[in-house]
Amino acid sequence: MRPLRTIARPWLQSLLLLGSVLAGMSSAEPRPGHMVYLRAIDPSIEQDIRYASAHNFTGHPLDGYAAAECLLTLDAARALARVQASLRAQGYGLKVFDCYRPNRAVADMGRFATEPGDPRKAEFYPRVVKQDFWRLGYVARVSNHSRGSTVDLTLTGPKALPASAWTPSAMQVDCTAPYDQRWHDGALDMGTGFDCFDERAHTANPTINATAQDNRQRLGSAMAKEGFSGYSKEWWHFTYGSAQAPNNVMDFPITPLDANAALDASHQLIVVTTKNWDDLQGSAQRYERDGNTFRKYGEAFAVVVGKNGMAWGKGLDNVEPGAEPVKHEGDGKAPAGIFKLGTAFGYETRADTKLPYLALRATTECVDDSHSEHYNTLVDGAAMPKDWNSSERMRSEEGYRKGIVIEHNTPASPASGSCIFFHIWRSPTSPTAGCTAMDQADISRLFDWLDPQQSPLLVQMPEAQYEHVRERWNLPAR
Repeated sequence: MRPLRTIARPWLQSLLLLGSVLAGMSSAEPRPGHMVYLRAIDPSIEQDIRYASAHNFTGHPLDGYAAAECLLTLDAARALARVQASLRAQGYGLKVFDCYRPNRAVADMGRFATEPGDPRKAEFYPRVVKQDFWRLGYVARVSNHSRGSTVDLTLTGPKALPASAWTPSAMQVDCTAPYDQRWHDGALDMGTGFDCFDERAHTANPTINATAQDNRQRLGSAMAKEGFSGYSKEWWHFTYGSAQAPNNVMDFPITPLDANAALDASHQLIVVTTKNWDDLQGSAQRYERDGNTFRKYGEAFAVVVGKNGMAWGKGLDNVEPGAEPVKHEGDGKAPAGIFKLGTAFGYETRADTKLPYLALRATTECVDDSHSEHYNTLVDGAAMPKDWNSSERMRSEEGYRKGIVIEHNTPASPASGSCIFFHIWRSPTSPTAGCTAMDQADISRLFDWLDPQQSPLLVQMPEAQYEHVRERWNLPAR
């Protein structure tokens, strides 16, 4: 929370807070078109949206957080995805704690600072008196978060302690306690926990250990390279500095991601359909955005899907399948739904593609063991302790000579299906174990065409289901 100028008189604080609350109620608006869900842009970025739960300094979910989702301006979200791609190449990643914050939530924070009660003081502000929040800048009348380009986040990596599952009965531990004692948020040691109202949370504080200093520097450098500016009093706080960034304060509520929100952000679409749930062969068509809809790009091409057809998967949509099949691990079905397209991969050391590219090694594996911490991820089996009993050896499958990750079941839920790709087929009549395969020339065209800056999506399902959702999701006619 970036502080603004202190307001010293308590009665004036209360008056301003009341005005802010009333203004928020009267000016609440629908989600503007330039605001997108980070999950739709890069689902690989972990999310722990604290103000949608009671695990924050107020001890209650804040007004306006109807869903635990990160929303940002499109430019800021794309820049954050570039940071994630850079960090993942080094073995690290991002986890966000807060992004866009409705103005009513800012007012809620200020209201808490003037009311009695300290339900989470022992964890978040053990050495600060709540009545000093305004003077110290921990509560602001207006927050940059409400403008849509500010994000609170941390750094994940192989040496991070596993995240704990928070409940209201969890013991409160000082946010400045040693790394192995304070709350385990799944991140690396950053010197303090998130939203720690303490001088040790100042970015350049010299009293934290060398490991935490290195981690702060690594995070800050990665963010700065993509145009984010840090904040000296909060190591987790960054603002995207694009000259085109909107400057207006917003108050629309945060609601669950739906298919329409994901599609609104996309400028490239691949639609794959089959005749029915059990069909093994289908057709794919590329589209590019044309105003409020999509136009065809190039010719349709043939694909094959899972040996047992399709089933509803875990993607960006929220489909109620009813009696229709639902995908699970080992079912031999390709996932149906809307999915982000991730990393390209292949046998070659380099590839001519705008997508992030992973050159497969003899030791590259895709983990399909639900009990593994690395379930549904591509890993170098020689570079980390093995906690899995089952995986795909990527260099042992000729079809993986060229492929693209389909972000199904990301983040991974156990047994919901793993290792789903576009890849080269064995033949036009040979189905897969659950992927979508095609001729090598067609996947080469996808390598050339796909651009992560255009937020490409895959829409894949049987023809009848596609027609059923087409109007609701504003999808193009086939």
